[in-house]
Amino acid sequence: MRSVPFAATPGEAAETTRLLLAEDPAIDAVICGPDGAAPGVLGAAIAAGRAVGRDFLVASCVDGVATRTSHPPITAIDLRPADYGRACSALLCDILADRTPADAIRHHDWALGTRASTRPG
Repeated sequence: MRSVPFAATPGEAAETTRLLLAEDPAIDAVICGPDGAAPGVLGAAIAAGRAVGRDFLVASCVDGVATRTSHPPITAIDLRPADYGRACSALLCDILADRTPADAIRHHDWALGTRASTRPG
């Protein structure tokens, strides 16, 4: 396990991945937490001669344009941020207008976009 800054750049993620693979070539997967880090991991894995989607898997906790347009595309969790923002705004308005209690619990849908970085083919 390696840690990178919360707002890690693709370059920081690539360097961490390069060091990780050099230290332990048996590693076969990386899950990225920071938004935007996964393309750096992908590039480092490819540079190390790994076959992403076959002998090395890459996934991201945050979806976005970079994960969808990478080659190969990267599996990622779509947190649906625009929907989440609207729901948060509506909840705040409801709380301020006393239409719902301040301790109300709301559930937010998300989706896993399974892509070529975690499956052969």
